[in-house]
Amino acid sequence: MISTTAMIYTVIDGLRGLRENIVTTVLSSLTVAFALAIFSLFIIIFANLNSFVEGMGDRTHIVAYVKDGALSTKNGVDEKAVEKVYKSVAGLAGVVSVEYISKKDAFKILKTEMKDNQALLEGVSPDILPASFEIRLAADKITAKDIRLVVESLKDKPWVEDIQHGTEWAERFGAILGFMEAAAIFLGLFLGGATIFIISNTIRLAVYARRDEIEIMRYLGAPNIYIKTPFLIEGIAEGAIGGLIALVALFVGDLVLGIYIPKELVFILDNPFSLLLLFILLLLGGLILGVVGSIFSLGRFLKV
Repeated sequence: MISTTAMIYTVIDGLRGLRENIVTTVLSSLTVAFALAIFSLFIIIFANLNSFVEGMGDRTHIVAYVKDGALSTKNGVDEKAVEKVYKSVAGLAGVVSVEYISKKDAFKILKTEMKDNQALLEGVSPDILPASFEIRLAADKITAKDIRLVVESLKDKPWVEDIQHGTEWAERFGAILGFMEAAAIFLGLFLGGATIFIISNTIRLAVYARRDEIEIMRYLGAPNIYIKTPFLIEGIAEGAIGGLIALVALFVGDLVLGIYIPKELVFILDNPFSLLLLFILLLLGGLILGVVGSIFSLGRFLKV
């Protein structure tokens, strides 16, 4: 069991190693910072795009147009028929809301949208527009598969004239998100592996430079933990410093990118995490990379 005094000495020894190998320490810390900053930026963009897709759930809807006369009588709209259709559509999987738009309502919407060109609607009757049902799906049900299932359930209904939906949009955006998710995993593994490799080789160089000192410590009977701890501290310090640099880099990058990207896309840079949580995650990520790199190097190149 290593004593408190010995532990304090190993910590000091580890910090001394950082100072003596300042160039490799800086390079290793910058490597950790680069890896964490790039991966974190990718995660932030992915999280914001995912939130954007969920928000689009309120805008993405299916419109089922009603055949002329299918839900009406000589006296006007057949309220009972509309209510029956409403309940059947609302009961479909994934549907969260259904709204019936009558011909008159559709004409009012058209007039509102064309408020600057009202002259074009003079003499136009609401009867030229079809009634419809606007169907909205849950945020997690706007995938191409879920939209297609609802459309398939509707297209053979006797009251349906035509159906408009956003399957193509959902497929394209879903493909983009799927690609980004796979890219984030690959990027994280690649950057993490590269960082661990660099840190482990940095520790290896430090071990090699101090090989004579290590041999003397072995002959004097120093325990394994006493020999390894200074190098482990070096790796932890490099990882922690890298995590702090990554935090600064993210904020600087956010300011710079915010100037050059279009205003419509600024939302992808919004940090979905609190400052404290981001700080903890980056610091923890740096520590993990530093510890893993050190352990890998010590286990391979310092067999004591």
